[in-house]
Amino acid sequence: MLSVDAEKSAPGMISIAGEAETIVEHMLNGMTYCRMLFEDGQPRDFIYLYTNPAFESLTGLSGVIGKRVTDVIPDIHESNPLLFEIFGRVARGGEPEAFETHVEALGMWFSVTVYSPRPEHFVAVFDVITERKRAERELLLANERLLLAQRTAGAGVWDWDILKGTLTWSDELTHLFGLNPATAVATFDTWRNVVHPDDVQRAEEVIMASLRDHAPLFNEYRIVLPTGAVRWIDAFGDATYDADGNVQRMIGICIDVTERKKAEAQIEFLAHHDHLTQLPNRFVAMERLKMAMAYADRAHENVALLFLDLDRFKPINDSLGHTVGDLLLVEVARRLQACLRETDTVSRQGGDEFLVILTHIHDLAAVTGSAAKIVAALAAPYEIDGHVLEATVSVGLAIYPNDAREPETLMQRADTAMYHAKDSGGNDYTFFSEQMNAAVALAHAIRGELRQALAEGEFELHFQPQHDLASGRVVGAEALLRWHSPRRGLVLPGEFISIAEDCGLIVPIGDWVLQEACRQAVRWQQAGLPELTVAVNLSAIQLRRGNLQQSVVRALGAAGLAPALLELELTESILIMEAENALEAVRNLKSLGIRFAIDDFGTGYSSLAYLKRFPIDRLKIAQTFVKDMDTNPEDAAIVHGIIQMARALKLKTLAEGIETEDTIEHLRLHHCDEAQGDHFSKPLPAEEFTHYLLAAA
Repeated sequence: MLSVDAEKSAPGMISIAGEAETIVEHMLNGMTYCRMLFEDGQPRDFIYLYTNPAFESLTGLSGVIGKRVTDVIPDIHESNPLLFEIFGRVARGGEPEAFETHVEALGMWFSVTVYSPRPEHFVAVFDVITERKRAERELLLANERLLLAQRTAGAGVWDWDILKGTLTWSDELTHLFGLNPATAVATFDTWRNVVHPDDVQRAEEVIMASLRDHAPLFNEYRIVLPTGAVRWIDAFGDATYDADGNVQRMIGICIDVTERKKAEAQIEFLAHHDHLTQLPNRFVAMERLKMAMAYADRAHENVALLFLDLDRFKPINDSLGHTVGDLLLVEVARRLQACLRETDTVSRQGGDEFLVILTHIHDLAAVTGSAAKIVAALAAPYEIDGHVLEATVSVGLAIYPNDAREPETLMQRADTAMYHAKDSGGNDYTFFSEQMNAAVALAHAIRGELRQALAEGEFELHFQPQHDLASGRVVGAEALLRWHSPRRGLVLPGEFISIAEDCGLIVPIGDWVLQEACRQAVRWQQAGLPELTVAVNLSAIQLRRGNLQQSVVRALGAAGLAPALLELELTESILIMEAENALEAVRNLKSLGIRFAIDDFGTGYSSLAYLKRFPIDRLKIAQTFVKDMDTNPEDAAIVHGIIQMARALKLKTLAEGIETEDTIEHLRLHHCDEAQGDHFSKPLPAEEFTHYLLAAA
């Protein structure tokens, strides 16, 4: 259910409760909730109160919440007056309406369903139908061209003298049937030999019915040319009768409508199939799922629903281009079909998401076998356009009726299981469990509390010192986020950062961290303490959705901190998977004097090519290798290798997770530059960190 609390929410903001939020947030259809504005009783404008993520991806519009539509899309009232008329009518309490409209400013067609949850408000659910409309226009143009060709070239004409029993064809009709006008004899037997065997009886019955009912003739049938080609024919005719109503003759024309039939078939196909993979689309999949569930009830069987998402599709698509990405999706679709029975269904839901419906399930072990087969088939390397690619898949499974009895709930639970498979590393399948439901409920609760936490100032930064190993001085501090929740107490980042990333809150939270870290660095300077570099971790979502460069410049300017005293930490996965988003932003910020470090170096991708592309200043050697390097020769070798490589590339090194003095001596011996860890100090609140600095001075 959608609910609105006008007093507690920001102006007109919408809140979504329960499982409905998950459904709305993951809908492939766009949805917007708006308040209608009337002037002199006429609908003149409306304000966006809420939009789901699909709204932005479908329309390309962002940041519209709280804005009037006439500010977002100027001139829309003049170019789409019917849109306002319908929305206004529904917002006044009218019945729900469904319609199609073309928004000229966006150059797009939309299919819209609108209803009013409260007076002067409306909810619009929509899908983009531009491709379908383009196909319809092409069909219309094809029909117009066909009519013009018929008028220019002449249609095939026939004349049946019923009293004499003779049949006459024009040369155009003889050519149309693929016969030679010099030798062909116009008889019914000749016509029957031309008509497709499956259509002869029905075509004759239509002719007889027309004569019996004294009705104009319209006949549609296929013909088979001597070459074996099959063509579609539309035949039109009318008969003449004597004063007693006895038929005299029938005259008509035949037109080749094969191209029109192809266009109609194409439109019908596009309405029910994905244009890229040719698989059934989500509408067809949902209908088949409902049918499978109904049959399973009667036969006392199960239905398995598998939700699939490719693990590394985005970096492939971004780095090699959409053409390669599309070819990869086509090959994935082919492999999926090869894994299934004829009674099963595979559907593309959009992007790199697929749905599989397994029917006639008696033994759940068979579902496990099918899922394992799919995972193995999709994990094999792909040869696409000269590239050898790897694109594994995460699969979530939900069973009807065990996990849910409604199609939408079953799909949601398969989707939930898929995300658990992905969070566990991907390239695997996971069955839905009630524990996942509990995890989803917890994530939903935390998501709501995070919004409040940012507004109520419940976040705090702790700082962990970074020491220069040669001098022992404190040269920097890593800012680490902590959440003091009124309900949960002290919450560490591992418990809420991923949730903040999923819902987009990481962008405003990340902005706050940047601003507070810069302010605190300046406070230490104003207290007379030595200048320190403050390090802040960045999320991939900040690079993808936020305006990182603007956020950093604003934070530095507001605090008055020199850019050289701010270090931004990136992970190897960000540099690889978000390369196109990250490269320009990193280079622009680097030109301002800001420093960059790679966090947890050594735990990510084996390719180090990104070190040549990105202007990195420091490598932070992962704690995984540092903590056991005194007793584990393999870990020690990895740390030594990273230090040597960094020195060759003229990069600083910082070892994380220092716990013993022996480790420090080991690192000094191998020329590691800096270190941080609990041996020096745990992360401290700003005031305690100040005391630490004074004691270390």
